[in-house]
Amino acid sequence: MDSLAHKFTDRAYDWIISYGPIILIAIVVFFLGQWIIRLLNRELKKVLSGKRVDVTLRPFLLNLFATLLQVVLILGLMQVLGIRMTIFAAVIGAFGVAAGLALSGTFQNFASGILIIMLKPFKVGDNINAQGQEGTVTSIRLFYTVVLTYNNTTVIVPNSKLSNEIIFNLSYEGKRRMDN
Repeated sequence: MDSLAHKFTDRAYDWIISYGPIILIAIVVFFLGQWIIRLLNRELKKVLSGKRVDVTLRPFLLNLFATLLQVVLILGLMQVLGIRMTIFAAVIGAFGVAAGLALSGTFQNFASGILIIMLKPFKVGDNINAQGQEGTVTSIRLFYTVVLTYNNTTVIVPNSKLSNEIIFNLSYEGKRRMDN
């Protein structure tokens, strides 16, 4: 029993000597990377608040930036630890294709939301008629738009429907002609 414990401690010692410095470097890189990501995120927040970036788009851009930096940090840590990237690249590629196919409608709504926010065919407060619903736009989100109808009903319309169909913006010209 004593030799088994001695073998275990020898192997543990060898493992610590071999991998300990690499693990310590990875831990330092992780915390340093987290600090840099927070610093860059703060700077981006300042830049976006000073620029004329749509309020709806700001949180999305901040989250996208932070997520991309986290992915880069994790990939860097995997390189420091000596983990081979080929297997992960294949798994991530397969996962990306599967997720893209499963979420194609959601991605379409997302892309349409970005287009609506950037091209501004209508804005919050405009009266629109779209998808058989007429009312006032109360919110434009990345995936959907909220319209309050004239009979006080909230209608949530997917953005892909608004970017691919005809929209009557009743507020665009400022005044309307009424025929009797």
